[in-house]
Amino acid sequence: MIDNNITTTVDLIQTSKSVSNDLNFVSQNILVYLPLFFFIFGLLGFIGNVFTYLQPQLRSNTCCIYSLCGSFIDIITLSLDSFPNYFSGKYGITLPWSTSSGLCKFSIFLWAFLPYLAISFLYMAIIDRFAITCDHTSSIRRITQLRIVPRMIGLTILASGLFTLDAPLNHDLVPIYGCVSVNPTLTSIVYIIFSGLLQPITMITFVLLTYRNVRRSRGRVVSS
Repeated sequence: MIDNNITTTVDLIQTSKSVSNDLNFVSQNILVYLPLFFFIFGLLGFIGNVFTYLQPQLRSNTCCIYSLCGSFIDIITLSLDSFPNYFSGKYGITLPWSTSSGLCKFSIFLWAFLPYLAISFLYMAIIDRFAITCDHTSSIRRITQLRIVPRMIGLTILASGLFTLDAPLNHDLVPIYGCVSVNPTLTSIVYIIFSGLLQPITMITFVLLTYRNVRRSRGRVVSS
């Protein structure tokens, strides 16, 4: 009787180990291909955005131009995130970001700059919609002119670079730890201010201003 119980217990342990190994194998393979799946879905969305924004009736719309620029930056960011993770997990190929201090700072700057730039183009699209709802005599409506767009894109890139310049300054190559922040407290504070507070506050402000302008224009139409 005791031998039967021991045999049953051993069989259960072996079965559970086998199931656990199978689950680990499946999960590891899924995790390896997960970045590739994300890239494929992101690429499909990017193609949809390009097809939409390049329609004849939209390609000269300044808001669509900013949105299209943001889509290009998003797919670049997704590529830089997905492919290194995929090749690292699948083939053990890693990028040499941790081989020198310069490459470390450059990689950190890319990870900070590109997402911030994509969101900045979203800002510009929102600000553009705000400007289009302003009075015709308002000087801010000038930014909705097609000839002004290249300048605004340049200013957006420059501003995004300046706002994320702290990232490479606060990161460096540290022995054993790799490419990490040398001042985690300052890095966290800057991230909270610029990404956690400034970005949503700016968006909400211009959305509310746009809503106010739309209500005013509707009121003038009704009163007339």
